[in-house]
Amino acid sequence: MISVAEARNRVLAHSQTLDAIILPIEQAVGHVLVDDLLSQIDIPSFRQSSMDGYAIRWEERHETLRLQDELPAGSFKQLALEPGATIKVFTGGPIPEFADTVVQKEWVELKEATIEIQTEKLEKGMHIRMPGSEIAQQALALPAGTVITASMVGFIASMGFGAIKVYGKPSIAIVITGNELVAPGNPLLPGQVYESNSYALTALLKEQGIKLINVFQAKDHLEETAFTLESALTNHDIVLLTGGVSVGDYDFVVQACVQVGIEQVFHRVAQKPGKPIFFGVQDEKLIFGLPGNPASVMSCFRQYVLPAMQTMSGKKLEEPVMGKLKHGYEKQSNLCVFLKGRVENGIVSVFGGQASFQQNSFVQANCWIELEAHQQKIEQFSMVKLHPF
Repeated sequence: MISVAEARNRVLAHSQTLDAIILPIEQAVGHVLVDDLLSQIDIPSFRQSSMDGYAIRWEERHETLRLQDELPAGSFKQLALEPGATIKVFTGGPIPEFADTVVQKEWVELKEATIEIQTEKLEKGMHIRMPGSEIAQQALALPAGTVITASMVGFIASMGFGAIKVYGKPSIAIVITGNELVAPGNPLLPGQVYESNSYALTALLKEQGIKLINVFQAKDHLEETAFTLESALTNHDIVLLTGGVSVGDYDFVVQACVQVGIEQVFHRVAQKPGKPIFFGVQDEKLIFGLPGNPASVMSCFRQYVLPAMQTMSGKKLEEPVMGKLKHGYEKQSNLCVFLKGRVENGIVSVFGGQASFQQNSFVQANCWIELEAHQQKIEQFSMVKLHPF
């Protein structure tokens, strides 16, 4: 067995960032920006009103001003404000030449075709957005390495970008192995269990913005597992197999990997849950053989698959955070142990139901607690590593 740290390093050493792609901005959410994004224009690109009101010359604010014209948003008219006059303007619309202040309409009294200003709150330049006041042309809008969020899309569009260059995301195949597995919604026969790993993995992948996900299933038979694995390797960057990675009479995943030409990088890690995990490569494709028990699948996904996906997508790796253990805990092995827990205000509690087949504690858990191999008895209020879900 190798250590958890060594296993992570080997996974990352084989994880290559995917090629850049051009995506429409509405499809780029969750992707990582390849290059610095510089604004194509000044925003605003013209002197713009931030209020419905009246454009005036500041020095004429105490005069009765005649209504000269109006400039709605989107108007192409090029108006110059005449002395002794005002032009009605609208939010987002242009400011006429020679006007230097906008009076919001609530602050004026309109009499036929004239206005009188009824406030002392007015300040010179009020309610006018100057060109480039949000961002200037060629200024840095978003640095390379930014993960595009939904809230950024409008800003990107406002600079005139319809598409941007981002890193691709890996395509994923999930191969479920096991004779005993039945899809939810069907009746169970004696000895059968409902298959849940494909649903859990698909949900985790969708949380990461992975869109290309295909699920395969193979019985516990070497030739069928190898055939299904070969099919899964076609057109997918990562293959996740669940079950069949130990040394039982019906565990064929490792043999099937050898048969289809996958190079083994490691098999078995000094951890719990998930000790029998397998990792291999074929060209630039990554193959993870995850132990079949649900908690093992979830833990191994967080520790190895997720960092690989982040690296391939151009993302920075998520680092563990630290929390204070609410109660003392004593390990029963010299393995690195991952425990389901819940952290609130920096204090973390260990849940019951830690066996690798148990899933009910996931309902309340919001993190994995990592206890390193050398840690045996962890005192109350000790600081421990946490991996938030």
